[in-house]
Amino acid sequence: MAKQRVLVVGGGLAGLAATMKLAELGISVDLMSLTPVKRSHSVCAQGGINSVNEMTRQQGDSEYLHFDDTVYGGDFLQHQPPVKEMTDWAPRIIDLMDRLGVPFNRTPEGFRDQRRFGGTLFKRTAFAGATTGQQLLYALDEQVRRRHHAGQVEMYEGWDYLGPVVDDEGRCRGAIAQNLVTMEIRSFPADAVLLATGGCGLIYGRSTMSMACTGSAASRSVQAGVHYANGEFIQVHPTAIPGADKLRLMSESARGEGGRVWVPRKPQDEREPGSIAESDRYYFLEERYPKYGNLVPRDIATREIFNVCVNEGLSVEQSRQCVYLDLTHISRDELDRKLGGILSIYEKFQGVDPREDPMKIF
Repeated sequence: MAKQRVLVVGGGLAGLAATMKLAELGISVDLMSLTPVKRSHSVCAQGGINSVNEMTRQQGDSEYLHFDDTVYGGDFLQHQPPVKEMTDWAPRIIDLMDRLGVPFNRTPEGFRDQRRFGGTLFKRTAFAGATTGQQLLYALDEQVRRRHHAGQVEMYEGWDYLGPVVDDEGRCRGAIAQNLVTMEIRSFPADAVLLATGGCGLIYGRSTMSMACTGSAASRSVQAGVHYANGEFIQVHPTAIPGADKLRLMSESARGEGGRVWVPRKPQDEREPGSIAESDRYYFLEERYPKYGNLVPRDIATREIFNVCVNEGLSVEQSRQCVYLDLTHISRDELDRKLGGILSIYEKFQGVDPREDPMKIF
C-alpha cells in the first residue's frame, strides 16, 4: 500500500494536535492554515483547561464527577460516551502538555496550581497565567515544527481552503486552496481531509472571536456535500468587554480568582463604584446561586446578567448594558501574577486600571 497522506485544514490547537498525533503514527501530513499558526484564534483562550487532579481527588473528586458536571452544565444535550472518554483522558492530556513544556502556574511547592471554573465546586483548572491557549498553542507548534524538519509534515501557512476535491463516487480525494500572498490556486491530493477550522462567531454582528473566524471552511464543505451537525451550539460568553468596533473577551478566570459580579441596587446609581457601600451592592449571582456564587455555568451567568440589565433595568450605565466585575479586593501582586494578560487588555482598550476600579462587562 502506498504511504498515506492526510491534509489537516486549520492550525489552531485541534489542527496542531491532530497533526502531531498523525505524524507520530508515521502518516505524512500537509498542514494548511489561513493565518500563521501562532496567530490562530486558539491564542485567545485565556482561562485554563480542566481535569481531575491529585488535589481534587483528596476532596472527593473523580473523573465521573467531572463527567457529571460537564453533562449537567450542558443541559444534558451532549452525546455522553465521548464526554466520559474526554474526562477519563483529561488528566493524562494535561500531564502530556506539561511534559511538552507548557509553563503552567505552580504552587510554592512546585505542583501545578489550580483554579476553579464555572459549573463545578472543585479546583480542576490548570492554567498558565491568563494566556493558557497561547502557551498550549506554542508547545504544540514546536512539536509540529520538529516533525516538519524531519520531513513528516509540510506546512502551508497563509493558504485559504476553497473546498474539497470529490470524485465521481462522492469520495473526498483532497482539497483546493489559494495562497493569499501569490494568489496561486492549487490542489492538495490526500487520502483524508481533516477540518479543524474553528468556530464561526463572525456570522454575528459582534463577537469576541478573531476576524478570521467566519465559518467559511465549513460553509464551502457543506456546499460540496459534507454533512454539518450541531451548528446551533454557539456559546454566548457571559463576560465580554464592550467596544465600539468589536467585543473582547474577559476570561472566566477573573471570576475563578475571586472576581465578584454586581450592580448598584439603585438603578443607574451615579456614584463612583468604590464609594458604594456593600449594603447598596446587589451581588445577584451570589444571592441567587449561593452554592456556586459567581462561578455558575456560563449559560446561567449569561442569562442572569442579561436579565438584570434588560428586564430589571439595573444596568450600571443608562446608555449601554453592563455590570461590574470587581477584582479590587484582591492584591495587586496576585492579580498581576495570575491575570496580568487580560487585565492589561482591559486597561489598554478601556483606559481604566481594573486593579483599582471595577470592570464594566456585558
